Amino acid sequence: MADQKTKKAKKTKEKAKLDYSTIFRMYRVYGYLYKVHWKPLMAAFGGQIFTILIALLLPWPLKLIIDYVILQAPLPPEATFVYGWFGTEVMALLGGLVIAYIVLYLMDSFASYFHRVGLLTAGEKMATDIRDRLFAHLQQLSLSFHNSSRSGDLIYRLTFDINHVKMVLVELPNFVTYRLLTIIAHMVLMCLLEWRLALLAFTVVPVLYLYNRKFGKSVDKAVKKKRKKESDISQIVTENVTAMALIQAYGREDSQQARFALENRESLESGISAMRLTKLFKRLNQILMALGTGAVAYYGGLLALEGSILPGTLVLFVAYLRNLYKPIKKFAEMLLKVVTAQVSCARLLEVADSESTVVEVPDAAPLNPLKGKVAFDNVTFSYQDEFTVLKDVSFTVEAGETVALVGHSGAGKSTLIALLMRFYDPEKGAILMDGQEIRQATIKSLRNQLTIVMQEAQLFQKSVQENIAFGKEDASEAEIIAAAKAAQAHNFISNLPEGYQSILSEGGDNLSGGQKQRINIARAMIRNTPILILDEPATALDAKSEKLVQQAMEELTRNKTTFIIAHKFSTIANVDKILVLDKGQLVGFGKHEELLESCLPYQEFYHAQFAPIENGQSKKLSTAETG
Repeated sequence: MADQKTKKAKKTKEKAKLDYSTIFRMYRVYGYLYKVHWKPLMAAFGGQIFTILIALLLPWPLKLIIDYVILQAPLPPEATFVYGWFGTEVMALLGGLVIAYIVLYLMDSFASYFHRVGLLTAGEKMATDIRDRLFAHLQQLSLSFHNSSRSGDLIYRLTFDINHVKMVLVELPNFVTYRLLTIIAHMVLMCLLEWRLALLAFTVVPVLYLYNRKFGKSVDKAVKKKRKKESDISQIVTENVTAMALIQAYGREDSQQARFALENRESLESGISAMRLTKLFKRLNQILMALGTGAVAYYGGLLALEGSILPGTLVLFVAYLRNLYKPIKKFAEMLLKVVTAQVSCARLLEVADSESTVVEVPDAAPLNPLKGKVAFDNVTFSYQDEFTVLKDVSFTVEAGETVALVGHSGAGKSTLIALLMRFYDPEKGAILMDGQEIRQATIKSLRNQLTIVMQEAQLFQKSVQENIAFGKEDASEAEIIAAAKAAQAHNFISNLPEGYQSILSEGGDNLSGGQKQRINIARAMIRNTPILILDEPATALDAKSEKLVQQAMEELTRNKTTFIIAHKFSTIANVDKILVLDKGQLVGFGKHEELLESCLPYQEFYHAQFAPIENGQSKKLSTAETG
């Protein structure tokens, strides 16, 4: 038991360490952005150097006022140039030094302005560039990544986590150089002014460092837990919003609220814990610095009383001491930010490091214009080393033929379509189109010759015209209207408040199911590709809407090689061939009459829909009866 506790504590300790390798990887991956945004970075660096110089000069007018105006001590030989500026009169010297202080203060304000504006500008631009790059990368990742990722978590990474990247790429390097230069400059000047006071002040520095290093581990752990809870909440909100109709229909509002409240409460607790540790971290830093300042003030006061130093030197020294301790205090605060940003960087690098399972071969060439012949040659596929979904599937579809895919749920119909679209690649075998192996072609040229119409229409919160033109970006208005007419959609679109310019709500919820599906079909028509895939888009529509959608699909499939995922027999009554899958294997491929006699799984599919129970007896309808 003791060994287990020791191992657990050791593991927790390892997790709490700052992972500097993550930060260095961010520099390696995105360091090119320094060249892209060098102008604001140079402005920030120039303001930074100027600010350090002014910080060294700013306390001097106060020292001169105390020592040489109030106490009227004689100026040292190296400082007599002041008389040439302000004269030897005490009041003139006082006024001149006050003016000098004000001028230095104003210069410091302007230098700080250019420093911060340059820094923040570079940070915002870098964050925007990285967000663009990651979003583009997400578009290229295969469906296996998106199917295994939580949408809410991805949204959180590209919105909240991305904001912490600018801290690592811009603020941290700037902070380290700025603070180090400040510390070195002040330490050198303090040693030149009074080495005894300097050594006393420096004794606090290692204590502050050791404290920050030790206490930062606990803060790291708390921040990681807080970030994980925030991501979980984002995921719950995303799921809840997208499934609101289902939640309300099933009356599960209370349970969902309870689930959210539990996660929200845990997030609150982790947030409060992280906040308390953070504030305690800062307060203890301030106490250590106050002790160091008090020791210096006491010893400096003794030196001033015995005449070893002038009182103004003590004031100057305390001001420098504040400037020295301030960067060390900021190091503590920056450590907290680095801990937070480190978690965000690791999460973003996970996305950047993710690779698509579907990649183009080095010599991939654009696919030649297709006529529409499709062949599967001993294709085998499984998802992530799980059970085989398709096994040794072989068939050929001639150009212009319509093929229905039939089989029980999980038989492999959707997987076959996913392979056809090259969302995945087969483990074994090949898929050919007009004799061309699709893995030898570029992905874009392949998908440009395929069109898929989903069972559920997916519409964007854009105008009707833009939704239809999604199928062809350079489509003219005439082409869009022609596609809408062919899809039986023109009439209802014309009756919308702004016609084709009417903005659809999210998911097209301001349209009926049939209307959404006809816009979906119009989008497919405008592509006019030789190969078409239909996931039975007329399913779950009322009779009138289904009739209109069926008419649109007849127009859509004319002279095209068409694959239809069939859920009911009425869909396959007029197809050229029927492809029957059972447990991942091709068990039948041919016409309805042939399969009805020779393929048992197809017989089961057929009789399940056309053998209604009447008076407890199963009645089988003839082919003639079903049309």
